[in-house]
This record gives sequence, structure tokens and C-alpha cells, in this order.
Amino acid sequence: MTNPFKFGRIVTGQEFVDREAEIAQIVKNLRSGVNVVLYSHRRMGKSSLLAEVMDRHRKEFVFVYVDLYGLTNKTRLVEAFMSALVSSAYGSLDKVVAGISEVLKGSRFRVVLNAKGEPGIEFSMAEPTVPEIQDILDLPERIAKKKGRRLVVMFDEFQEIGALDGTQLLKAMRSRIQTHKHVTYVFAGSKRHLLLELFEESEGAFYKSARPMELGPIPREDFVRFLVKRFRAAGGLLPPELAGRIVETAGGNSYYVQQLAYELFDISPRPTPADLEKAVSGILAHQSPAFSFLWDSVKSQLQRRYLLAAAKEPTGPRGAEFVKRYHLKSAAHLQRCAKQLDARGITERGRIVDPVLALWLRGLAE
Repeated sequence: MTNPFKFGRIVTGQEFVDREAEIAQIVKNLRSGVNVVLYSHRRMGKSSLLAEVMDRHRKEFVFVYVDLYGLTNKTRLVEAFMSALVSSAYGSLDKVVAGISEVLKGSRFRVVLNAKGEPGIEFSMAEPTVPEIQDILDLPERIAKKKGRRLVVMFDEFQEIGALDGTQLLKAMRSRIQTHKHVTYVFAGSKRHLLLELFEESEGAFYKSARPMELGPIPREDFVRFLVKRFRAAGGLLPPELAGRIVETAGGNSYYVQQLAYELFDISPRPTPADLEKAVSGILAHQSPAFSFLWDSVKSQLQRRYLLAAAKEPTGPRGAEFVKRYHLKSAAHLQRCAKQLDARGITERGRIVDPVLALWLRGLAE
């Protein structure tokens, strides 16, 4: 039997789970020209959601998807943006050259082919200046007008831009983006606190310039139906109650639900509760090197004690008894630990973000 589950990559079509309400809301905003800031925890299916929106509505919009994760300087930012733009708007190399020859003429850009044979852009010599970047950012508006279709630019992991040039680059971007009438923008990211600083705090560079959307867990009943259906389609049988335990164990995290279902199907296409325990152990073993590295990076013993405490008691009061029980010194020390771990993205509002990390930590605490 072929395993019907996929994880660790973007999924669309029959492998994509629900999110119908979110898709409808995003598309409604795109049609209205309302920019969207989409945030979620990592591995919650954010990039897959964007890919599904693009797959379903390619005839209506011209989509430009730019993944900003791992970009280290403004040159790479410009190249990634321009390459995505010309590839989406023009496609073939001939069309790229014909379509934007007036832009490339006399500039420091050149058209290249990547390893897949797709057209892209390279920027020569020194980093682009802010005025040059602003000119580049106006290209989507010009292309949208020329094509007579709304263009949608999707920046994934948008918070990464803040590390390239502080607020200067962000403010320069907003100064151009806010003038565009034929382009809609989706700013997506997995670091909620950084995105909220940019879009919701009065001093943020993009303050109130996009409608916020938080991507939470897929509803339990929808995920249960999906899991049962996928097992059945592959010739297996998964009881709904066991499917529910998969979702609960994974904390509703899309990545871990798919990974746990994958491990379980590999053990048996007609699994038992005991098989689920084996699958959980397999995931913990698979993730253990990464979790060990993260644990070693937490140098503060107080922060370590806090993480173990938060793993053992994910909900409930964090008052004096909690502080005393886990030797956290004082409420002020507890709040400081939570704030520091929040800043690293390990916790959010003091709660551990990664549900499998929480499981692993509970194992350490035993």
C-alpha cells in the first residue's frame, strides 16, 4: 500500500485539509484590494494555504510568491522578488526579455536561467539602494496595469525583512506599496510577535496597512474526517476515535498530524491504540536531535525549569504555587523567563508553541 500522507513540504489538492473559511476570506480581501497579514505558528500549514489559494485562483489573479526565509541581504531580497515577479508575470525567457526590457535596459540587472531552466534575475555589483528598491517595488503595479489583471504579491516569512536593514527598508517599502491600486499584498509569517509589532503597534512600519488573520489549528472534526478518508482511500481503516487521538496528540499542528498519520500508516494500515504509541515514540526519536540542540541552546537554568514546568502544566494558573512548585524564585522571574522565551519563539504568552517539543520535555521531566 502507498502511504497517503505527506509532511515536510507544501501540499495542495486532495492532500490539503479544509481551510475553506480562510481561503474564502483571503480571496474576498484580494478581490477588494485589501492587504492581508497572515500569521501562524510554524508548521501550521500557512505556506500550503497560500499555495492552495494560488492553485484555485490562477485564472483570476497573477500571483507572485516570494519566500523571504533565509535571505541575508538586500541584494538577495531584490533578486528573489524580481525573479518571482518575472517568472509569474511572463513565464518564458523570451517573454521576460520582451516584457521588461525597458526595465532592465541601463540597469544593473541581468536575466539568467536557474537550475530548473526558469528565468530569473541577478543584480550586479553593490547592494541596491533604497530608491532602486522603491523603483523595483513599483513594477507589480505597472505590470498589473499593462496586463489588465489584479496582481497579488505574497511575501512568506515577511518578518525576515526587518533583519536586513532595520525599519528604513520597511518604511521605504510601505511608501510605495500604499500607492498601488492594482496590486494586493499578503504578508505571511510564523513569528507572531514580530508581525504584530510591524502591523498593529502604532510605531510599526506597516501600522494598520493590512487586515490581520491568524491561522489557528484546523478544527478537530475536519481533521478526523480527513484522516479517516485518507486511510480508507489507501485501503486501510482508521477508527474515528483513533483519528481524534492523533489530532489531540499533535496539538492540531498540521505538520505533526500528517507526520504522525504517516508513521502510523507505515506501522499498520489498520492501526490499534498500541500502534499509535509506537508512532508517537517514532516521532519523538526523529525530532530528538533538533529538540536536544534547542535545549542545549537554553543556557539559563531558570528558563529550563520554566520550560519543564510549562510542559507538565500547559494550562492552569501560574501563580505563587506554580512558582514554588517548580522553584522559579518569584513571579517576576517567571514573567521574565516567559518574555525571553517568547522572544525566541519557543513559547507564546508563556505556552510552549511546539506540541511535540512539549511531549519531549515531559519525557525529560519524568
